[in-house]
Amino acid sequence: MNIQPILDKVLDGERMTAEQCTTLLESNDFVRIGLAAHEIRNRKNPGDVVTYIIDRNINYTNVCNVVCTFCAFYRRPGKPDTYVHSIEEISKRIDETIALGGTGVLMQGGLHPDFNIEWYEELLTTLHSKYPKFQLHCFSPPEIHNISLISKLDYVTIMQRLKDAGLNSMPGGGAEILDDEVRKRVSTKCTSQEWLDVMRAVHEVGLRSTATMMFGIGDNVSHRVAHLQ
Repeated sequence: MNIQPILDKVLDGERMTAEQCTTLLESNDFVRIGLAAHEIRNRKNPGDVVTYIIDRNINYTNVCNVVCTFCAFYRRPGKPDTYVHSIEEISKRIDETIALGGTGVLMQGGLHPDFNIEWYEELLTTLHSKYPKFQLHCFSPPEIHNISLISKLDYVTIMQRLKDAGLNSMPGGGAEILDDEVRKRVSTKCTSQEWLDVMRAVHEVGLRSTATMMFGIGDNVSHRVAHLQ
């Protein structure tokens, strides 16, 4: 399979089609793909400087009202091994992170059936007040969707209130594969469209986000390409 014409197109600054992206992924020619990616990276970020951050993942609760077949983390409400970390416990973990040179935290949790917008606002307000320069990179679209269901608020209102409370940015967790045919087989959380709508709200209020993809859950290459689009 000759993928060089596709790579040449990309190196000339043109955007790939979905069909061309599929061809690249199915070629398994990772060396040539990697070399092309490295060349583009050097154009965008010249020099031999690579950056990284020191942060910590904190899961504030394992209570979750949905079932994902791939998850060993969640516990159904009322089970004996559920937990909800207090603000004091979370603060202790942040103090430990700062002592090791950390500058931020990625904080997420299960979809708790009782946590409304006010619970999240109190958490963020307290942490932001105590650690004003510490990056609070928190929650995910499924958590925001869960808040929307509980508090009867639209996504933009929720994101504005969380931003005002101290949220700095939001992770892209819960995306898995953004194809509902695949999602329905492995999870009962928000749909692909709901995930995207939350992210649009995140960006509308001026926050930045990341995105994720979890493959190997019954998806194929075409699902992954559609997800990337």
